[in-house]
Amino acid sequence: MASAVWGSAPWWGPPPPAPARPLTDIDFCSGAQLQELTQLIQELGVQESWSDGPKPGADLLRAKDFVFSLLGLVHRRDPRFPPRAELLLLRGGVREGSLDLGHAPLGPYARGPHYDAGFTLLVPVFSLDSTGRELQVDLDSCYARLRLPELVCGTSVRETWQDCLGPPVPGGRDLIHPTESTESTKDWQSSVDQPRYVAEHQPLVPLEKAPGDVSVSESPRYDVTDLGSPDRVKTLSSDATEAAVESPVPKPSEAWEAWPTLCPAQVASWFFATLAAVAESLIPVPGAPLLVHAARHAGFTTVLLATPGPPRRVLLFDLIPVVSVAGWPEGARSHSWAGPLASESASFYLVPGGGTERAGASSWQLCFARQELALKARIPSPLLQAHAAAQALLRPLVAGTRAAAPYLLRTLLYWACERLPALYLARPENAGACCLGLLDELGRVLEAGTLPHYFLSGRKLCAGDGSATLLGALARLRGDPARALRTAVEEAKVARKGGGLAGVGGGAH
Repeated sequence: MASAVWGSAPWWGPPPPAPARPLTDIDFCSGAQLQELTQLIQELGVQESWSDGPKPGADLLRAKDFVFSLLGLVHRRDPRFPPRAELLLLRGGVREGSLDLGHAPLGPYARGPHYDAGFTLLVPVFSLDSTGRELQVDLDSCYARLRLPELVCGTSVRETWQDCLGPPVPGGRDLIHPTESTESTKDWQSSVDQPRYVAEHQPLVPLEKAPGDVSVSESPRYDVTDLGSPDRVKTLSSDATEAAVESPVPKPSEAWEAWPTLCPAQVASWFFATLAAVAESLIPVPGAPLLVHAARHAGFTTVLLATPGPPRRVLLFDLIPVVSVAGWPEGARSHSWAGPLASESASFYLVPGGGTERAGASSWQLCFARQELALKARIPSPLLQAHAAAQALLRPLVAGTRAAAPYLLRTLLYWACERLPALYLARPENAGACCLGLLDELGRVLEAGTLPHYFLSGRKLCAGDGSATLLGALARLRGDPARALRTAVEEAKVARKGGGLAGVGGGAH
């Protein structure tokens, strides 16, 4: 009997070979296997998740309470500091691209040798609830000027902020005004009904708490100094006074065009000087975080807190004095991929930026950190992992520079969500490809020198000086991403052990 056959082969023989399939899991540029890259990205995510370490939850909460209590003491010293405000707490410091500060000097801090985890805290020191002629937004840039009226509700605003005034600026031409908020009022210095802070993945918690771990003494016991300038506090105080002399307050009869502006550099100086004066009077409390370093860099103040442990960890907080503005600037774009955002996000901030050479000394930089926080909550988890990995690879390349690359990388994250299908971005196996894609896009931005602003139509973010050098380093990293990721994983393992502070503040602990 003839045997049955399967095609031309006997049925008991091996099956015919499957048709050849193209290799889609290999990176063409480097030859790395995408599956291996994805596994390394997942391992890096586990190692860099600081909240999963031994007893970090309580330590982190104590560090937050310490910072908020410190700000409460600042208000006691200077009533201009608002007693109630909504503080926005972001994961990652400004050196990790938490927000756009232009090309400001960020200080010689590096995650790992100097600190174990970083955070950014936006501190509103002035509230603008009536978006009228006082705020002037430049049509051609991401900057704005804030001109102060003389009296508000019978209070002399200019006299109150005299040491933070900048030179008068002309008004009217080439400027636009934000759209008015439906809930705007006439009160400039009003506060929200309930003091609170907003943090990523954190509930709302009252700001005004009993000092607890913070007490006051006449004897300074902490190292509060600027890197390379131990007498920074005195210098900042004198600089603020001199600026006020150079910019006299106009009389009420003077024209609107001569009204002075609120100078971001002077506000940052006042903020740091007041904070440093309070910090110098603190005394250590057993079991409380220890403030080991504070310094002003451009428009923000960086503080390092050491937790009691074990294990001992060092947390970095970038404190940024901002102006909170209700409403929405004209020309701001919507985001179709994320759907409608919450109505409470119809506000933005003015932050002291680093591009004062172009925009002028009295220019604030528009900041949309609240909207970015809402967008981040809607980004697929695999893409967030890919971005975190790309950020970790970029970190050593930009350490100690003024490069804006970390924030450019964050902006590319939002553009990717508009360009690519959500199902593709949500697949865990695509994390490796997404990481490489973000690095490639960043390379193209560095080569072009600009990137379209994600929130303001027609505006562009600048890559800044040093783009060519960074582009070369990025190309070398892109040639072997697997090795770079393995190095990042090993560094993250070491960082989990805590310690930090190597070489910061003269090695003060």
